[in-house]
Amino acid sequence: MSKGWRNNLILAVVMAAAAGGLWILDARESARDEADKLSRSVGALRADAATSVEFRDGSGQSVTLTREGERWAITAPGALRTNGEAVKGLLEVLGRNYEKKVVDSVTDPTPFGLTAPAARLLVKDAKGASTVLLVGSTTPANPQKRYASLGEKGPVVLMANSDLAKVMQPVNDLRDKRLARTESTDLTRIVLKKRSGESIRLAREPEGAWHLEAPLKDRADANRINAWIFALTGSQGTAFQTTGPEGEGAWSVELTPAKGDNETFTIWRVAETLVASRAGEPDWMLLPKYLVEELDKSAMDLVAMRPVESKSAFDTLRLESEGKSASAEKRADRWPRDEWGSIEEMLSRDAYRGVPLKTDGTPLVTITLGQGDKARVLRVYQEKNATIVTLPDRPVSLELTPLQAESLQKAVSALLTPSAS
Repeated sequence: MSKGWRNNLILAVVMAAAAGGLWILDARESARDEADKLSRSVGALRADAATSVEFRDGSGQSVTLTREGERWAITAPGALRTNGEAVKGLLEVLGRNYEKKVVDSVTDPTPFGLTAPAARLLVKDAKGASTVLLVGSTTPANPQKRYASLGEKGPVVLMANSDLAKVMQPVNDLRDKRLARTESTDLTRIVLKKRSGESIRLAREPEGAWHLEAPLKDRADANRINAWIFALTGSQGTAFQTTGPEGEGAWSVELTPAKGDNETFTIWRVAETLVASRAGEPDWMLLPKYLVEELDKSAMDLVAMRPVESKSAFDTLRLESEGKSASAEKRADRWPRDEWGSIEEMLSRDAYRGVPLKTDGTPLVTITLGQGDKARVLRVYQEKNATIVTLPDRPVSLELTPLQAESLQKAVSALLTPSAS
């Protein structure tokens, strides 16, 4: 018994020593791997220490970028709106590691594609220290790898294409291609002027809702206006060009943010393309064609489309048509007949579009919501194939959708028959 206990103890000690030895070996191996990785670092500077960048792409275009606080800005060849995320991606290469060193110095740049590099990156910090990276325009036998020079004359190293992808982006990818700098959520006012002379002016109320100020004063439709504003502010350009159209643009847009200066841009339609000029920039940006549909919208496309904003407005309903009338009261959230519910549902849905205010003619049916001082009178007209509702205290009428019109017609016909109660 005693001998067996001693054998187990000795075995436990041996196993513990072996485990400790393995841990020490693993720690030393990890330290060697970390040291090896640091020795193969691409940049002597960290990205967060960089204060200026000179970048030239494979086409020969070049820019200078300067850090302004936490943001990067293109400062040469001119002040251009900058895509901060693209600049961060460009600098990510400073934290990468090369696979292996090929040569210590370059005597003949041709085999490495360094005669005309695919990209050149010069990064400096506030103390004047710098890092230079040149990316070779040719690849070695392995197409997943590429040569790079850590300095003008080497050493030349082998790197993964994936680590160099963002360094090989075109200069124009460092530019902000959003049509507008101002975020839609920061806007307080929008003015869109068209060459035809029409002008749409909108303002945001303190609680967040938008309303039209010109060419008419009315509520704006929340869904439609948000989509319209997002199209104007969020559209992305596809390319830049140095030459552009002359004369007056087809559209001009002025955006007023809650803080900061107003932003303006002008858009031309040239054959089948759209080009925009942004204030302070020397060239023109190509825009997607779909934006024409948004720019050509009229104020009538943006007005509030719901005849009645909330079902809470319904407690009583009265119909009048051709000398006949019927009325009902909703109790316990229920109408005495389903047809009254159909009218409530129809008036609580978005109409098809806004139309000029209808003020003449005999209504097809008059609908009164509520009673007493809270009563609201809606008049429904039939014009050819369009069913139009004129609303109290609004400068426009609304054309109902075919489904709304059919639902209303069936309900009115059923409720105003002699057997209706």
